[in-house]
Amino acid sequence: MKPAVKFIHTADLHLGSRLQINSDSKLDVDYQEAVYNSFAKIVNEAIENEVHFVLIAGDVFDNEARSVRATRFFKEQCLKLDEHDINVYIINGNHDPYRIDGELLELPSNVKICDSEDVSQFEVYENDKLIARILGQSYRGSSESRKMFTYYTTPDQSVYNIGLLHTQLEPNNSNYVPVSKEELKNHNHIDYWALGHIHQKKIINDHIPYIIYPGIPQGRDIGETGIGGFFMVYLEPENTYYEFKKTSDFVFKQIELDIEEMEEDTISELNYYVKENLEKIYQSFDKEIKGYVIRLLLKGSTGIYDILNEQQEEVLNDLLTNLRPYFSKKSPSLWINNIINHTSQKIANLSEIKENDPFIKEFTNFVENLAEDEKERAKLKQKMGKIWNPEVDLEDQNPKEFQITEQEFKELFQQSKDKIITEFIERRDLE
Repeated sequence: MKPAVKFIHTADLHLGSRLQINSDSKLDVDYQEAVYNSFAKIVNEAIENEVHFVLIAGDVFDNEARSVRATRFFKEQCLKLDEHDINVYIINGNHDPYRIDGELLELPSNVKICDSEDVSQFEVYENDKLIARILGQSYRGSSESRKMFTYYTTPDQSVYNIGLLHTQLEPNNSNYVPVSKEELKNHNHIDYWALGHIHQKKIINDHIPYIIYPGIPQGRDIGETGIGGFFMVYLEPENTYYEFKKTSDFVFKQIELDIEEMEEDTISELNYYVKENLEKIYQSFDKEIKGYVIRLLLKGSTGIYDILNEQQEEVLNDLLTNLRPYFSKKSPSLWINNIINHTSQKIANLSEIKENDPFIKEFTNFVENLAEDEKERAKLKQKMGKIWNPEVDLEDQNPKEFQITEQEFKELFQQSKDKIITEFIERRDLE
């Protein structure tokens, strides 16, 4: 029977980066420290839970030119782990590729960094007994096309064998270790694939071989929404389980608010309506988090559509000026980073028109069916032109392309539908 092993699986710390927030508030210092705090929490959890080791699946640092502060902080945290005989096993990712000359500061002996030329294999012992093996290989540069995982081989299956890999998990993506889920599942030597690179937590395979992304411990912008954290993993022959633990000080969210039900078509009513409804949404938030940073998306048909479009910057700045002082003082804090206007022109009896007009009814049904059909959506994306790339890769953005997420596509789709219906009704009424 394999010996039990307990460890932390984290990735994508991005030390040296900070939260991307439009703020000059008192919380700004907290925003700057959030990325560092998330790793400090991981270290504390490792010590409190007496784990055997910590795994970091790439991108400890935000860029190849490590900052002195980030390196010193990382060293100090690893020294804390060293005091409790906890080793840290690391692969370098695309943001912090392997440095042949070593790190800026000498790291403690409990930090084990996988080589970039060959697969590194470490054996973990407890009371002189082998309890696990850890395999990994670091990136040479900012991209990695080698299928290095094929060389993750072990002498036997007497203990749990764990593979560290920084990958997009796409077989045709030559930038970040091309590999498919099936290739990892069919690999006979690895019991647990500790993945990194994707900034959202994902359970790709929930049994041996486990294939797991922990996500980023602290999101830094609206592209990294949700609560960040790491996985506490317990590998035991009869009772394997893993637990996601939160580390985010701040959480990014996009909130959609339909203003169609406003009682009056005035800017004053807009301020009141948004504040009241945002307050209701806020009450459902997890209060254990230090704060939230939101993008507020206004949608729905409204009688102040013309004002919102003609004086959009002034109206939205006025909203921010009124809302920010109120919500930022709350605990947890709520910072409205920006407001997006996706409203449409209000048309009298629109619901009745949609129901009774044969063309609009048929058009609406057609569009809604199209939105639900995955194959048709894929065809539509292809017809949008070469500058639109539905394959979103936040790490590798081509300046000549617009990468469109599924959420952005849905929003664009909805706006287009509303615009067509509005234009049709307005032109028909002019005839």
